[in-house]
Amino acid sequence: MNKFVKYIALLCGLTLPQFVVAEAVEWNSLSKEQQQVLKRFQPKWEQLPEQRQQRLSKGAERWSNMTDKQKANARERFKHWQSLPPEKRQVLRNRFQRFMAMTPEQRQQIRKKHRWFKNLPPEKRRELRQRWKNMSPDQRMQVREKMRQRYQNMTPQQRRAIRQRIMRNHQQ
Repeated sequence: MNKFVKYIALLCGLTLPQFVVAEAVEWNSLSKEQQQVLKRFQPKWEQLPEQRQQRLSKGAERWSNMTDKQKANARERFKHWQSLPPEKRQVLRNRFQRFMAMTPEQRQQIRKKHRWFKNLPPEKRRELRQRWKNMSPDQRMQVREKMRQRYQNMTPQQRRAIRQRIMRNHQQ
């Protein structure tokens, strides 16, 4: 459980804007559920930085509001996270930081593309992954640049038409 609380705190810390000025959270102001989740922090609570107190209290609140299924999923994700080598975790942290540095529109576009990919049939996903893996880093960069240029040169109507066509093709 201790490692899991750290994981929740880490997730909350990564998702909250870093420029927010935090105020100290009094232990007695936490709900009973939050205190239960954070009980191992109680002896040193007053010494924790305000931002950490904020992140922990929000994480504990989210945890308390989760269903049993959501908690089980979170535990499973945490177990997977712990099993990753430190280098892989750092790569994922860096990607997450780049993602959070994007504009909300860019993040929404990434989420949309991720949903599209997840909705592809498994064999099509495997095929696309394999094609991507077989490319050299230079080829990948060229593909990205071609797609970026092609997209930038389109009119809004062309972009919309392509998105609609892609959605139709993948709904079939």
